[in-house]
Order: sequence, then structure tokens, then C-alpha cells
Amino acid sequence: MAKNNTINDSWWDMFLIKRIIQNLPSIKHLCFSICLLCSLFCCIDEYIPQGMEEVRGILVVDGMIRNGESVFRLSYSAGTSDKLDGSQAINHAEVYVESNDGIRVSALFSGSGVYIAQTPVLDAEKEYRFSALIDGELCESEFLSPIITAEIDSIFPVKQGINEPVELCVATHDPDNSSMYYRWTYRETWEVKADLYANARWGPSGDVIFHNLYSSENTYYCWGRDSSKTFILASAEKLSENRITQQILTSFPCDHDKLSILYHIETEQMQLRESAYKYFANVNEQVERAGDIFSPILTTGLRGNIYFRGDPGRVVIGYIEVATVTSMDRYIWEREGFYKAPLRRCNPDNLSDIVWWDIRTFGYSPIYLYLEKMAVRSVCVDCRVKENASKLKPPGWLTEHL
Repeated sequence: MAKNNTINDSWWDMFLIKRIIQNLPSIKHLCFSICLLCSLFCCIDEYIPQGMEEVRGILVVDGMIRNGESVFRLSYSAGTSDKLDGSQAINHAEVYVESNDGIRVSALFSGSGVYIAQTPVLDAEKEYRFSALIDGELCESEFLSPIITAEIDSIFPVKQGINEPVELCVATHDPDNSSMYYRWTYRETWEVKADLYANARWGPSGDVIFHNLYSSENTYYCWGRDSSKTFILASAEKLSENRITQQILTSFPCDHDKLSILYHIETEQMQLRESAYKYFANVNEQVERAGDIFSPILTTGLRGNIYFRGDPGRVVIGYIEVATVTSMDRYIWEREGFYKAPLRRCNPDNLSDIVWWDIRTFGYSPIYLYLEKMAVRSVCVDCRVKENASKLKPPGWLTEHL
């Protein structure tokens, strides 16, 4: 038996050797592939896009000189590996607005790299510039005479179909032809309510806390806030007259909570000189192309009108325009018909995450409080979970809700 096993083992060995010889080319390829993979895994390093770390530490200035309140935001640009924790803000600068007759208006620091100057009515016969002393280095914009901005003609909603988004548009024209180029910013506020009204909740000690709908303790009514995040630009350069008839400011789905009760938008308009318009349009294009804050705008040679006096070739990102600003606001009520209520999925039965109650009083005695309880999820009865919503009611709001 042992002899037969030896013969069989020898035969099997010869068979394997023959198969290896026949497949030698394939084995060579396999070995080469294994060696290549090993070399790749052994050489893996963190990849940092070339040139992107070089954008760190560039001065970024955002703001404009305008009538009333001129706001400037100063910061340093961040690299791709930097944590955006607010450390890029410049909080120790001396900032002021200067006119060509030598008058300076200091800007007061208000936190997080923001400086605010209370500028008087801009004089069309004077020129103005931004100045900032940062770590002993003086940074300035060029002197510019103010552009007198035309009034806004109207703000109006547009909805093409019953299920189509709602667009908020602005119209304007300039009979004086101060400039053919326009820029807008906006702030929006809206009232929203929870899907269901919870009139009570259990307190921490097991007691019942009733919600008064006519006091701010309720979580049924809230207010949301938002503002423009990009440069909204338009040009009448190629039109027969200096008129913008329908520029979209913002849009949102027709079933958005913004339109469910009362919506308010306040828009500011400023006219720009051509160089400023081209600068902001270029910034928009670069940001849209990159899709995030690590846009190539800091490495494409994009320059505004801000310079270091001691080093004019040093890159500074920003453009300080000098112009008056006009504004208009618009309310939109739910009853105007632009809102289409969505399907609600907050039913009071068989729901998890039971932290709120709808409690109805059927009777009361000195000993017992007879209650019918209905459990629902907190997201159904707490308006604060809505987009950007809080219980902070805007001053002068047109509804009496709290």
C-alpha cells in the first residue's frame, strides 16, 4: 500500500510540473501583476492637488462703500486641508472709509472679521476708498466716485404651472443711464407651522404642561430666515434701453413651507461699473465650476481693485464698489394662490419616537384630571424642525401668531 502511494505521489508531482510548464506565460503575467500591485500599495501617499495649498493666507475682502451702513468682511483664504473654524477671520485690523478730501470714517469691529462703518450720504462730487491696516501693512482700494443707483420698479412672483416652482423676480430701469450693470442681494423671512398642533406635553416630573397657542411657549408657529448666497447680476448692455424686466432673485418649489402662511423678501439693488460687474461675474463662474470654496479663483489671476501699498503685486481677492443702494420689499400671502400644500404624513396613530402628546380635557375634579392622550412624533408638532426655523418672531410681522 505504501508503494502504491509513492507511485501515485510521483505521478501527481509530474502532472503538476507539466501543468506549470504549460501555463508558464500566464504565471509570469500573474507574478508581474502581483509585484505591480505591491509597489503601488507601498507608495501610496496623501494626494494634495498641486497649487491648492498655495492659496492659503491670501487676504480676502468682501464689502462695498454705500450710503448708510458699509459692511466689510476680512479674512484669509484657507487651504484644502485647513479646518474652517473661524480662525481665518481677521479680527485685529484698523478699517476705515476715506474720501479724497481727507475725511475718514472709522469702521467698528463687530466680530468674526466683520467691520461696519456708518458712512454719510455719498457725494457724487467726491471719490471714496476702503483702507485697512493689517499687521502693520496698509491695504487700500482705488478711489472711485459713487454710482447713483436707480429705484427698484417691482418685486413679483412668477409661477408657470400648478406644480411648477415659484420664482421671485425683480424689475428696474435707469432713465439717467448711470450704469448698465446691476447687482442684487436679498433677505427673506417666512412664517411656518408644525403639521399638527400639540396643546400639551409631559413635564420632567411627569406633570402636564399645557401649551397656550396665544403665547410664545407653543411650538406650532415659527419663523424661518435666509439670505442670498451668490452674486445676483444682470446687464442691460445689449438691450435697446437700460431696463431689466424680469431678473430671478430666488426660486423654490411651490409646496415649500415658505409660502404656507406668509412670506417676506427684502431686496437691495446696486448699480456697478463695468469692471466690478466683470469681476463678480468671473467669481460666480469660478465658484460654479469648482462647486466649493476651494475654487481656482485664487489662482487664476483674478484681481479686483484692492492692493497693498507696500507690495502692489501681492494678490488680494475682492472688489470694493462705491454706489448708493436702493431697496424694496414684498409680502406674499398663502391666499394669493402660489402655494400648493404637500401631502402630510403625520398621522396620530402607531408612530414611534413618542415624546409629545395631544391632551384633551374632558373633566376635572380636585383629585383627578381626566385626559385623552394622543401620541405623535416630535417632528409632527414642533415647528422648530422646519428649515431655518425658530421661535424668534420678526419685529412688525403682519400676523398675530406667537
